[in-house]
Amino acid sequence: MEARSIKRHRGYVLSEAGRHKLQMQLSQLESQKGYKLTLQVLARQTQLVDPQGLHSTTIKKIVEHQIGVDERSIKTFFQALELELEPQDYHPATQQESLVKLVGGHDEPNAIELEGSQFPDSQSPDFPGGPVPLNSPYYIEQPVLQARACSEISRPGGLIRVKAPRKMGKSSFTLRLLHHATSLGYRVLQVDLKQADEAVFSSIDRFLRWFFTTLSYQLDRPSTLDDYWNEQAGSKVSSTIYLQQVLLKDAAAPIVLVFNEINRVFEYPVVFREFLPLLRSWYEEAKSGSSLQKLRFILSYSTEIYVPLNLNQSPFNVGLPINLPDLTAEEVQVLAKAYGLSSQVVSPLIELVGGHPYLIQLALYHLWSGQATLPDLLQKASTPVGIYANHLNQCLANLQDGAGLAEAFQQVVQANAGVSLELEVARKLESLGLIQFDDVCLAQPSCALYQRFFATLLI
Repeated sequence: MEARSIKRHRGYVLSEAGRHKLQMQLSQLESQKGYKLTLQVLARQTQLVDPQGLHSTTIKKIVEHQIGVDERSIKTFFQALELELEPQDYHPATQQESLVKLVGGHDEPNAIELEGSQFPDSQSPDFPGGPVPLNSPYYIEQPVLQARACSEISRPGGLIRVKAPRKMGKSSFTLRLLHHATSLGYRVLQVDLKQADEAVFSSIDRFLRWFFTTLSYQLDRPSTLDDYWNEQAGSKVSSTIYLQQVLLKDAAAPIVLVFNEINRVFEYPVVFREFLPLLRSWYEEAKSGSSLQKLRFILSYSTEIYVPLNLNQSPFNVGLPINLPDLTAEEVQVLAKAYGLSSQVVSPLIELVGGHPYLIQLALYHLWSGQATLPDLLQKASTPVGIYANHLNQCLANLQDGAGLAEAFQQVVQANAGVSLELEVARKLESLGLIQFDDVCLAQPSCALYQRFFATLLI
C-alpha cells in the first residue's frame, strides 16, 4: 500500500541546477517589475504560452521541488518565464523526494523559500493596477450603484454611463456589472477605442467598418459588411441594417455593447458628430421594442462631455449615470483591515492622496508586503524613489503630450485658491484625475501628492 501511495506522486522535479536557474530568474523579474510574484501572478503568466495555463497548485509543486509534476508543466512554466529548459535542469522524482512531502519531512530546506509575503494564498492581494478580481476582499463594493446598474442592464435598451477619472475603478465596477450580465446569459462585446488605429477615425465610414468588423470577430461570424454597405443609403443606415439583420437577428440572448474610454472619439469631430447621434438612435429604437431591443449599452469614460451635440442626439444625457466616488475614510479603514494593517495608517494616507482608490491601494500593498514603512512611504511619496514615481512620471508625460495642459496645471498647483480654466483644458485635466472642482467650479489639485510633486517641477 505504501509503495502504491508513493508511486502516485512520481513525475519530474527540478534539479539543483534547475532550482538555481529558476530562483535567479524569479529574483530578477521581481526586481524589474517592482513587486512580488505570487502564485496567482505566475499562473496567469503561463496562460500567455498555453491558453489553459498552469494551476497555482502545480506551480507550487514545481518551486517546492518535492512532488513530481508532468514534464509538460515544467516546460510550460520555464517558457512562461523566458527560461530555456535544458536536460540537466530536471529529472524524474525519486521515491524519497515524494516521501518527504507525504510524511511532512523537512530534512533539506527549499531552494526557493515560499514565505507568506512571497507566495501568498488565494486571498492575498495582487499588485494594484488592473481590475480587482471578483469576490476579492480588497475591493470596496458599491451596493447601491451596483443594484441600480444591474437593474438597468436587464431592461431592453438599457444604457449605463460609468464616469470617473483614470485609475478610479471604472474597470473594476464594470467587471462586476458584466459578471451579472453573463449570469443572465447575455453576450458581452467589448469595444476598446484605444485599440483602434489613428486612421480608423479619418471618416465615419472607416470608423463604422472597423466597429462592426470588431463585433463580428467577437461573435465568431465572418464579416459580410460589403453585402450590406450601400453607398446611396450611407454608412449609418448600412451599419444599422447590418446590426439588425446579421448581428441581432439570430441572437438567442441580449447583447451588451461595452465602450471602453469612449471619450476618445471626442478628439475626432468627423466621427463623434455622426457616431454619437447614431448610438443615441440605436438606444431609442431598442427602448421602443424594435428589432434592436436585445441591445444593452455600457459607456465608460473619464471626463465630462463638452462636445457640441444637440441634447436630443447625445447618448450622454440618457440612461443611468454612474459617477464613481472617492473612497471614504471608513472605506479606507475597511481596506486597511483587509490588508492586516493598523487603522493608524488611514488618516496619513487620506491626507496625502485623498480617497483615490488606486493610490490608496498602492500604498496599502507596499505596507502589507513590507516593502515600505509608513514614515518612509510618506517622506518619499513625491520623490523619484517613492512608490508613486511611475504614476507621477506618467502624469507628467500626459501633461507634456497635451497642448497647454502643463501651463494650465502649473497655474492650479501654484495658486492659493481655485483657478478658472477653459472648458477644454479643464476636461482633459479632470480626465487625467489631476484636478477636482470646488463648489463654484474652480479647479484645484485633486490631492496633496500632486500639489507637492508638480509645484516645483512645473516652474
